[in-house]
Amino acid sequence: LFSLLVASSVLADTSTWSGTSKITFDGTSTLHDWGGKVAAKPFVTTVTTDASGNPTRVEATVTVEAAKMDTAEAKRDENMRKAMKADEHPLITGVIDTPFTAIRQGDATPASLPLKLTLLGKTQTLTGKISNWKLKDDKASFDLDFDLSLKTSGIKVPTVLLVIRVGDAIKVHAAVELKRSAN
Repeated sequence: LFSLLVASSVLADTSTWSGTSKITFDGTSTLHDWGGKVAAKPFVTTVTTDASGNPTRVEATVTVEAAKMDTAEAKRDENMRKAMKADEHPLITGVIDTPFTAIRQGDATPASLPLKLTLLGKTQTLTGKISNWKLKDDKASFDLDFDLSLKTSGIKVPTVLLVIRVGDAIKVHAAVELKRSAN
C-alpha cells in the first residue's frame, strides 16, 4: 500500500498559473439600474494533474479590495463602502478548491465553477457559470458569472429619500486570464 501511495504521488503533478481578473457588477434600484467595476489582485491558480496529464483539482484564492470598487459616482461609492463595511472588512475573497470533475465532465468545455465567497466576514458557497472558455498553449481565459444576494451577504443598503431602494440581486461578471508559470 505504501509503495502505491508513493508511486501515485510521484505520478501526480501540479502546475501554477498566474491570474488576473477584471470584475463588473450590476444591480437595480427603483430609480435606475447601476453598475461598477473592480480588478482583483493578481493571484495564483494551482492545477493538479494525474499521470496522464489530465487535470484533477483546481485551487486559487482571488482577492478584491472593497475600497477599490468603482461605480463612477462618488456618493454612490461612498454609500456602497459604508453598506459593505469596507473599513472593517476591506477584502472580498473567493476561494476555489475543487475537483476538476466539478468544473468539467469528460472532454466537455468547462461549464461551472464552485467557489466560497467571503464578504463582510461571512462565507457563502456559490457556483458560477463559465462561458467563453479558451485554452491555447500556456494561456487560458474565460468569463465567470454569478448572482449575489445582498441580503444573504449581510449587506444592508439604506433607502434614499424614503423611496429609492436597491434590488437584492447583484449580477457579477469576471473576465479571467491565466498564464502558466514556468515550473
